[in-house]
Amino acid sequence: MNDEVSHLTAGAAALLSETNERRIRTIRSRRWVLYPRAKQALDRLSALLDHPRGTRMPSVAIYGDSGMGKTMIMKRFRDEHPPSFNPLTGTLKTPVLAMEMTSRPGERRFYAELLTLLGAPQRPRADIAQMEQAALRIMEAIGVQVLVIDELHNILAGSYREQRIVLNADSEVNRPGIPI
Repeated sequence: MNDEVSHLTAGAAALLSETNERRIRTIRSRRWVLYPRAKQALDRLSALLDHPRGTRMPSVAIYGDSGMGKTMIMKRFRDEHPPSFNPLTGTLKTPVLAMEMTSRPGERRFYAELLTLLGAPQRPRADIAQMEQAALRIMEAIGVQVLVIDELHNILAGSYREQRIVLNADSEVNRPGIPI
């Protein structure tokens, strides 16, 4: 590497020979910057993967102002634990399932969104208990260990009763959180 580009990483130096369009696209692309709070959140989420299965699983709330990186942390965690397919058994293992809370929350909408994310066919007349059981069966079959729900604040659009029901369906989210 010559002295003019010695301050650049190898990847950045290689971009110098690319077209303007390619360099601009690279500059505009999404970047991951690991900062202390993000590392803390990722470590805490990873600990959930290692937790032994039980009836009352722990949960984590990550909260902060808009634009602080909560969604990026969720996406990074999901990307670090991608689904894998075993061609010998023909099974898919999805350790982390990430979804976004619907803008108009309700228990039926929550399970409908979850079933859609799981790629499950839905019966229009299925009751909530059937939807819940189908979601739980599929999640167990594909090995979901952590369900990440982004934009959980959307439940505030519902009534107090709807909020309680959805929070109960989402699991116990009132544990200490991680401020970002």
